Amino acid sequence: SFESAEEEYQGQTKRKRIRRKKQKSSLQNSNNLHGEQTESGMQETLVQDNLQLQQIHSPKISKNKKRKMKKKRQKEKMRAAGLVTKTTGVDFTYQPDKNNREEAAGLKDIDEKADSILDFLQATQQIYFADNKSECMDSAVNSATAQELLQYLESRTISSSDVTLLHQLKSLVLLQDIERLKDALKQFQEQSMMPPDHTKTVTSLFHYWITDILPVKNRK
Repeated sequence: SFESAEEEYQGQTKRKRIRRKKQKSSLQNSNNLHGEQTESGMQETLVQDNLQLQQIHSPKISKNKKRKMKKKRQKEKMRAAGLVTKTTGVDFTYQPDKNNREEAAGLKDIDEKADSILDFLQATQQIYFADNKSECMDSAVNSATAQELLQYLESRTISSSDVTLLHQLKSLVLLQDIERLKDALKQFQEQSMMPPDHTKTVTSLFHYWITDILPVKNRK
């Protein structure tokens, strides 16, 4: 009948409304839940971002410091394993090399030789000019030139090669070796870098030892 058909239609419509309502309710719930999850996720992301920003801008630990700390830990591990030895500080104090030390020693040696020659020639020229009877007295050699020669020695205005030659002559005088002294005196005359008048004065003073002083010493 019409009534029963209408009731059935209304019942179906009611069921459809109920279904739609349930679906709508379920969808709303789903949307709400998704919204809550999204909001929660955003909050969590913000919290992480804040933490990262704090770490980056933290005055306590910078990225550079972290890297240094990491390197330090690695070195400590390697040192513990005996792979790396602890480095010692480098001493940058200036130390002259072998050549410089030898040069300094050479200069000191020349200086000492020059002093000994100065004393020796000073004593010799005093005796030389006091001994007017000396057979080797050279009129070209005077006390002024001899004094000038001594001043050159005192002020070191003399080459190291001349100092060496003069020291050799002095050593042969002390050894009283007249023959070798004669040869050394010739060598000095040939190789001397002194002014000619100084060379002549030195030659005369040492020749004085050969002719007057050493023969007398040998006779005694």
